[in-house]
Amino acid sequence: MSAATTVRVSRDTLAEIKRFQRALRTATADETIRTVLKMQRAAVIGRLAGSLRGRVTRFTEADRRDRDH
Repeated sequence: MSAATTVRVSRDTLAEIKRFQRALRTATADETIRTVLKMQRAAVIGRLAGSLRGRVTRFTEADRRDRDH
């Protein structure tokens, strides 16, 4: 882990972090923030995945155009 840094947050923000910490059952504020960021990143990636999400299948040998048959 990298060196620690002090970050100033409002009391409201600290209370929100502590609520998330209890809900997520994380041990530290750092772990809580990292978990929330990962969840948010996954949600954004999910929204950007496109309209074919879930309908696209893996490429198979039968999909080849240049096969001999």
